Amino acid sequence: MTKKYACTLLFCLLTGCLAPQGESFEVTDYRNTTAVGLPVGKIQVVNQTVRYPELPHLETRIPISPVSALSTALSNRFTAQTDNPQLTATFLIKNAELTEKKQTSDHWYVYDNIEYLLDYKIEVVYRHGDQTLLQQEVAGWEKKAIPQRSTLWEKERAWSQMLNAMIKKTTAKIEADIPQEKL
Repeated sequence: MTKKYACTLLFCLLTGCLAPQGESFEVTDYRNTTAVGLPVGKIQVVNQTVRYPELPHLETRIPISPVSALSTALSNRFTAQTDNPQLTATFLIKNAELTEKKQTSDHWYVYDNIEYLLDYKIEVVYRHGDQTLLQQEVAGWEKKAIPQRSTLWEKERAWSQMLNAMIKKTTAKIEADIPQEKL
């Protein structure tokens, strides 16, 4: 390696020009899309999750918590179509937790990984006054494993991919199950 090449490489490393460019944590929020109409007069998003501040839970340690990302996406994606305030749709976020588990390697050829698990459950309840007309459940999980020695940028990228997959699957299921007949 020549001295000039070594100096150029050192300069690039110190200035960050070899680092990955772009945002590492971008989450779909549907802010700039057309809202999907629900046959109700009022929509609510209610958080019923339990908060876990310590490891292995990561909800309070990442830039946008799964509950916040889901709440924002649901609020922006769906809109009320009628003027009847008695007809309501409530999105009950029952679970949205992100945990990590270190996987130790048992073999020389297997890397030590961190496994992330995003587990979520949402209930959609359509009501007329106090009477429940329709209740749906959307539940699922996202799993991703990355090397333990990953950079913060790589971890944030993995987390945002998991959150985006959760939002995409959740909103697609809710859209597919919108009641077609009048409530």
